[in-house]
Amino acid sequence: MIELQSVTKLYNEGRPNEVRALGPVDLTIERDAVTVFKGPSGSGKTTLLSIVGCMARPTEGRVILDGKMVSGLPESFLTEQRRSTFGFVFQRFNLIRGLSVIENVMLPSAPLGEPFAAVQARAADRLARLGLGDKARTPVEYLSGGETQRVAIARALINDAPVLIADEPTANLDTVLTHRFLDSVAELRAEGRTVIITSHDPRIWDADLVNAVVEMQDGQIAGVFA
Repeated sequence: MIELQSVTKLYNEGRPNEVRALGPVDLTIERDAVTVFKGPSGSGKTTLLSIVGCMARPTEGRVILDGKMVSGLPESFLTEQRRSTFGFVFQRFNLIRGLSVIENVMLPSAPLGEPFAAVQARAADRLARLGLGDKARTPVEYLSGGETQRVAIARALINDAPVLIADEPTANLDTVLTHRFLDSVAELRAEGRTVIITSHDPRIWDADLVNAVVEMQDGQIAGVFA
């Protein structure tokens, strides 16, 4: 379970151009569920996601992960917490051109120092589960949009992260590919993973597999709907 207690985020704190991007926010995100943050651009949903995923620290307030406060951890410990707990799928996927599919998937494991063969086998297994086993040696620039997205999901899960975080993952996808993404989310949920998504896409909010929708407006939570 992830808890946010009186969390705020200020940019340019103490300066004339100070901006309150978020908060105060109190929120509980359940494990083994699919949660969507919805709202227009500038509503604070991406800032909230970055704090939940330990990519940013709150200016005030506390973030508690499974009963342990993580928002006050030193950076080295926070990095390790982020690496072991969260997998990230970014809006533009951020795959590295010139590398093969399996090389991209294996990249996040490099700092862990695991044996190459073990990581490669795990990457191949994840690609196979996502229907990409035959694309492992393909340069990523030759993939379709849906294939690129699934590679990004495989990369996010290479370290077996229990929580997948996706920021506007369907922003550039058509309806067919959006449904394929939702199929992938359903499979991850069936594996017992927690999925947290930001989206302004009603195809995502209204999906039957979503357990909770957190509506954001002007840096505040306007409502939480089950």
